[in-house]
Amino acid sequence: MTNSKIRVGVVGGGFMGRFHARAVVDCPTAELAGIVDTSREAGEEAAKAFEVPWFKDVGDALDARQFDAYVVALPDTLHQDATCQLLENGAPVLLEKPMAHTLDAAKTIAAAARKSGAPLLIGHVLRFDPRYAQAADLVRDGAIGEPIHGSSGRFSLNMIGARMNGTSSVCFYLGVHDVDALQWISGSDIKRVYSRSVSKAMPKAGVSSEDAILSTCELTNGMAGQLYFGWSLPDSAPTGIWARTEIVGTEGVIDLDVRDHGLRVLSKGSWSLPDGSHWPTVNGRLVGDLAEEILHFTTALQSNGEFIVPVSDALRAVAVNDAILRSVKSGKAEDVEDWTI
Repeated sequence: MTNSKIRVGVVGGGFMGRFHARAVVDCPTAELAGIVDTSREAGEEAAKAFEVPWFKDVGDALDARQFDAYVVALPDTLHQDATCQLLENGAPVLLEKPMAHTLDAAKTIAAAARKSGAPLLIGHVLRFDPRYAQAADLVRDGAIGEPIHGSSGRFSLNMIGARMNGTSSVCFYLGVHDVDALQWISGSDIKRVYSRSVSKAMPKAGVSSEDAILSTCELTNGMAGQLYFGWSLPDSAPTGIWARTEIVGTEGVIDLDVRDHGLRVLSKGSWSLPDGSHWPTVNGRLVGDLAEEILHFTTALQSNGEFIVPVSDALRAVAVNDAILRSVKSGKAEDVEDWTI
């Protein structure tokens, strides 16, 4: 592609779609060219907010020939059909994590990208977080010796689970970040998991969902690992990003504590810890990890460069999540299935 701005269509006019649309608007190498959503109400509302056209589906957007690339920010259960249709028509796609809600669906998407040759970037946003990226570099460079054990997890607010209302598991909506982080930073693959779920707050709220899932993991380099994630924090908690990652090695430790981004606010009797990294607004512009992800996607398209998140890593994360949910259901340890295509 040329160095002119990449005309981007955002597929999904909901919560995450609007975040991505805002990031596209504020990106110097991109132009928001339209919103695609099968819901007229959501689509027209988002399109009006960003002063761009609304398209009722991916087919209409492709027929319009107004887009150079697409961001797919739909619920994970809807990723397969829309993304495959775009890829099969040669359109570059930035697909919001997780890649899909099942390994079979993720493999279908990967196969469509391979067959068409269309560029596919999976939006694992922590890959663009300087703290996590530095941790991965340090482990790879031997700063802590050989990894022995590690853990990664995050907890968010009850309201997130209530908003999802059973449409996605906590391990796909939240936990996929840590499933990817533990493997990426440690440099090893999770091969077996033993998982348990807890469901108390969500059922009381009338939501068919677990509150949290905790897993013990075996990794291919001999590491022992732990994963934990949930939307189990009370809504009064000061942050919805209650996340930590730790890798202990033979010669040192990596400790990522990202719960507090350095700004603490006491207002009207309660504390808050505002996001200072993922998608804060600074001087009227959306900046941070999501902005860097959009910038990477569009500049790589301009230069025909490689994406920093291999599709195989995104497939791997979905495979682990599949095993976690199988283990929750069976009550036994489960092997991670082969994610290669």
